[in-house]
Parts: sequence; C-alpha cells; structure tokens
Amino acid sequence: MGSERQERMKVLGARLRALRAEAGLSGAALAQGAGVGQPTVSKVENGRMVPSSDVLERLARALLLDEPPRVRCGSSRPDP
Repeated sequence: MGSERQERMKVLGARLRALRAEAGLSGAALAQGAGVGQPTVSKVENGRMVPSSDVLERLARALLLDEPPRVRCGSSRPDP
C-alpha cells in the first residue's frame, strides 16, 4: 500500500474516532448503530481498512452527520 494512501487512511480513522468520542459513543455502540461489526469500526479508526462508501454512509448516519467524513485527494488533511 502506498504511503500517501496509508496516511489518508490514518487521517480518516482519527477523524472517525474524534467524531465518535464527541458523540459519546463506544466503538461497539457506533458499530451497532451503523449495522457493522465492531472490528470494522476498530480497523477503520486504526487506519487498517478502507471502508466502502456504504459503510462510511452508515457510520455517518449513526453519528448523526449530514455526510460521511472525507479526506481530500492529494491531502492528508480531513475535509471540514
């Protein structure tokens, strides 16, 4: 895996973890609300898995977000 891709995965994971913490949810509670397994949430948060757009949308809904968290192409910074 390319280092740029790995960095984007880490940034996305950190953003998801921050949003989850802000919502006061455990990884298991987020997973249950999103209809995914807790290992999926853990892998995404730790930058070990690229979630599908469907999984990102489910996570966003469970976090009551208008849209999924994103990372801008060519940048390791998350979009606002």
